[in-house]
Amino acid sequence: MSTAKLEKTSALTEFFSKTSPETRRDILMDVISKANASQREVVQKAEAIKAARNESPAI
Repeated sequence: MSTAKLEKTSALTEFFSKTSPETRRDILMDVISKANASQREVVQKAEAIKAARNESPAI
């Protein structure tokens, strides 16, 4: 009796197994760059909100 398992591979697994190291590096650096930009944007918005709250008179 065979106990062979059918395993699905995830898209991430396929990405890492089928792409060259150079391509992986390029894509991952792009993802990191976009994440950094997004984080900077969130921090800037938070600073703007904080500044606006500090400028408005207390009730």
